[in-house]
Amino acid sequence: MKRLLFGCITVLGVAVLLAIGTAFWALSGSPVSFQDDIIISIERGQGTRSITRMLQSEGVVRHARLTELYARVTGTDTGLQAGRYLIPAGMPAAEIMRKIHSGDAVFEHIRVTIPEGWMINEIDAHLAGLGIYADGDFIRAAEDYARDPQRFPLLAYIPPQVSIEGYLFPQTYFILAETEPAELIDRMLAELHRSLPADIEERAAEQGMTVHEVLTLASIVQKESPAGDKHGIAGVFWNRLQRRIRLESDATVNYVLGTRNLQPTFADTAVQHPYNTYRNFGLPPGPIGNPGLEAIEATLDPDEHDYLFFLHKPTRETVFSYTFAEHLDAKRRYLD
Repeated sequence: MKRLLFGCITVLGVAVLLAIGTAFWALSGSPVSFQDDIIISIERGQGTRSITRMLQSEGVVRHARLTELYARVTGTDTGLQAGRYLIPAGMPAAEIMRKIHSGDAVFEHIRVTIPEGWMINEIDAHLAGLGIYADGDFIRAAEDYARDPQRFPLLAYIPPQVSIEGYLFPQTYFILAETEPAELIDRMLAELHRSLPADIEERAAEQGMTVHEVLTLASIVQKESPAGDKHGIAGVFWNRLQRRIRLESDATVNYVLGTRNLQPTFADTAVQHPYNTYRNFGLPPGPIGNPGLEAIEATLDPDEHDYLFFLHKPTRETVFSYTFAEHLDAKRRYLD
């Protein structure tokens, strides 16, 4: 009987050690992958189980139950402290729990990456997802932004009733948790001002455009160029503008409808809206996103060719065409 009891205890001990080992392996190994730092909020009185489930729902840890087991085994489940915590990209779950247990709340910069081409509403959703601002805060700040051409002369080019979309330079920013949305907007405007070529006004004028029109076309080039062929695509749009042919950019239709369709339907292209370049000649009233420097440079220096059409193969390679008949043939060949 004693031998049997000893055997059972041994098996149970091995099982417990195996479970703990598995938990430690899972929590100290490859963490959940996210691009930017993220802020999580721990409320006063929130329990370990609630915290670990929240961490899993936020995509910060993979296994809520294993994270909870780790906390209980190591004793970090007692004394978890309320506050806002900065979780760097790549931090293992075990370190996250130790961070919360130690009360190492936010007092440092947060890394935020804004990809090229994103619209204001996409930036807002990203910042809200990181826990930096509430949903809609960044949009409202952009809408309420008081333009100061004395501080940012480029803003003088924006027509009345047109937003600052297109002027928020996309890159990685480091901000503090208490940074207000308007402060971040100021930094993004300043970064655009700093990054643009010093002679952009002269180069734009050489093409018969204002800086605002350059940024508007660059935002379309950005959205329409997935494979690094921005100069060629800019040349297509420039040829169309010169010959007074509608731009017919699918990206502008997606902007109007809030969609991401690779090929809009006929009904989509028929919608009446100032930004729909299937219905209207010339450029839309303003940018449809915030272009990167490469798209801006391509717009200022487009390739010289006679192409009027282009499409992207499923491989993302661009196919240029001179005529509509050639374009239709390319669609049948590569897309139908």
